[in-house]
Amino acid sequence: MAPKTSKSRDIFKAAELAKAAAIEDARDSKYVGEIVSIESDEDHVATYLFEAALPGYVGWRWAVTVTKVDSESTPTICDVVLLP
Repeated sequence: MAPKTSKSRDIFKAAELAKAAAIEDARDSKYVGEIVSIESDEDHVATYLFEAALPGYVGWRWAVTVTKVDSESTPTICDVVLLP
């Protein structure tokens, strides 16, 4: 099943959490740009993509994967990576 992509629909309401995780990994907020899209991989997994503003990484994205155990649980961070 292909991921569902949305630029505006934050199904987990976790965009701020995801951006904070990317900033923590980047060690400075100036290296993490605006949200590009949100890919819903499954009912309980979503990947938030942010512009990367790191020197030498033109066109790359921060990818922050977030999960929830169920609809009532608090979202948690699974992974933070840079993708070309």
